[in-house]
Amino acid sequence: MRVLAGELKGRLIRRPKTAAVRPMSDKLRAALFDVAGPVGGLTVLDAYAGSGAVGFEGLSRGAGLVVAIEGNAAVAKTIQKSAADLAVDSRYTLISRRIESWLQSSRLADASKFDLIVADPPYDQINVVVLDRLGRRLTAGGLMVVSHSSRTPAPALQSVQLVRPRKYGDSSLSFYRADPEQLEKS
Repeated sequence: MRVLAGELKGRLIRRPKTAAVRPMSDKLRAALFDVAGPVGGLTVLDAYAGSGAVGFEGLSRGAGLVVAIEGNAAVAKTIQKSAADLAVDSRYTLISRRIESWLQSSRLADASKFDLIVADPPYDQINVVVLDRLGRRLTAGGLMVVSHSSRTPAPALQSVQLVRPRKYGDSSLSFYRADPEQLEKS
C-alpha cells in the first residue's frame, strides 16, 4: 500500500497482518479526497483506522493534524510503525482504543472538534448510534464520510445531513455535513 498524492506520494504504508482489517482501496481513498476537496490545515479524525492509510493520505495532502482511532492493539502497533517510517509523528496522534470507548471518555467533552471525519468501520459492524456521536464531533460546516457496502443504503443519521452518496463497485462513500441545529444541541 502506498500514499497516493501530496508530500508523501509513493511512500509505503505497512499493511496489518490480519484478515480483520480491510484497508480502504486506492480507488476509494482517491475518490474520498477528490470529493472532500482540499484538506490543507484541517483537523482530521480517522475513525476505525485499520491500516492508517486514510489518515496518512490526509497528512500527505496537507492536513494540519490527524487523530486516528484503532481498537485492535496489534493493528495499532503496525500503524505506529508506519507513522515512524513516514516521520509524521508530530502531526499524527494514534489512540489505541475502541471508538465506542473513546467516545465515552470524560476527556472528550473538552476535546476539539474535527473538520473532516472518515469512518470506515467493518461493514457488518456499522453502528448508527456511534456514527451519530461521531457526527457531533464535527466543526460547523465540517464533513463526515462513511464507508459502507453498496448493498446497503447510506446510514440514516440525526447529527449530520447526507449531502452526497456515491457508489464505487462493492463499496459506497456517503458524505455528510454538520447540521448547525444539531450542533447547537450537543
